[in-house]
Amino acid sequence: MTLLPDAATVVHGRLVLAGIDAEDLAAAHGTPLYVYDAVTLRARAAAYAEPLASVGGRALFALKANGTPGVLRILREAGLGADVASAGEIAQARAAGFAGADLVVHGNAKGDDDLAAALAAGAGLVVLDAPEEAAALAALARARGPEQDVLVRVTPDIVVDTHAKIRTGHAGSKFGLDPADALALLRGLPAGLTGRGLHVHLGSQVVDAGPLRSAAAWCARFCAEAAIAPEVLDLGGGLGVAYSPGEPGPDPRAYATALTTAVPAAFAAAGVPVPQLLLEPGRSVVATAGVTLYRVRIVKRTSAGTTWVSVDGGMADNPRVALYDAPYHPLLATRLDRAPTGAFAVAGRHCESGDVLAWDVPLPDPQPGDLVAVPVTGAYHATMASNYNAFGRPAAVVVDDGAATEVTRRETPDDLLARER
Repeated sequence: MTLLPDAATVVHGRLVLAGIDAEDLAAAHGTPLYVYDAVTLRARAAAYAEPLASVGGRALFALKANGTPGVLRILREAGLGADVASAGEIAQARAAGFAGADLVVHGNAKGDDDLAAALAAGAGLVVLDAPEEAAALAALARARGPEQDVLVRVTPDIVVDTHAKIRTGHAGSKFGLDPADALALLRGLPAGLTGRGLHVHLGSQVVDAGPLRSAAAWCARFCAEAAIAPEVLDLGGGLGVAYSPGEPGPDPRAYATALTTAVPAAFAAAGVPVPQLLLEPGRSVVATAGVTLYRVRIVKRTSAGTTWVSVDGGMADNPRVALYDAPYHPLLATRLDRAPTGAFAVAGRHCESGDVLAWDVPLPDPQPGDLVAVPVTGAYHATMASNYNAFGRPAAVVVDDGAATEVTRRETPDDLLARER
């Protein structure tokens, strides 16, 4: 059960999360239900925060992975800053207690509302993605008074081995600037902005530190050739996790530690002063902390041989399968000690043939009413959830040492209608 959170146990075949039986959680809070394990959150946050702090760097949690303030408070207390990409994410971070130097604001095509929110929050850094963005931010900064510290996002044309939809560092990416354009912007920033360094992000679900070592070496050579000495180098994030048994499960602490060695070595070899290192982990901090609970509603076998196990959630609370063919490994939460009786397809309740949570899942005779637990669902589930078919988004709880705290209430039909006129 290595896919489960750190504080999960199995007692007489039943899934227990931080000392609470999964059935008790479902009974108290309903399903679908996002469950986040505080022990795992603290451990993964420390795995980044401690190595980075030891060299004067900082780890900043990427809110695109999970913006739940009840989760963010735990990560802030564990020493992480916040990597935010919109006025909304800035509001989430501030609600969790992040402020000022804790915030790095990035993203492409930021609007005036996003930039104004960054300035109002006193963001430590804003990452510029284009000259137009620099001009807009500079005008806002001049109107407010203090200069804003910025990084410039550069695209090094390093292609990582991941799904094409989550690669970001290749030539032609919508993110960042080609090297010559990035250098021109950094050297010619408009009044109101102070350049502090470079930002690079290669992509997501990367399984080792090799690509970021390559990015660090590329940045060092780039700086040497351009005769610039950045104070800050933000290498982004992207470390992956195992979603199914047998997949590689990278060690975040080993990854962060490797980069704290690789970056100084690369810059020293290039003869450039070593910059402060920032990382922006997301998935690898929260994914394994999450388990989603569903209730089985229907089990039916088709003439084609597929047996469908249909649950009370689906692609609206986990769109990653439909988007990326992401693999998951659902479990029957009360029969973990039973041998599988076959391979089943776990389907959602939405009006789409593509609403499938997992294919060919070995399960022990699933029946209506059973509780299904899907591990590794702490990242990109709540943040990508929708109201398709006008279903409300799930509630969420944080479990910690035998206690469950609801941090997000279940969305109701009244909530869905509240914005309508």
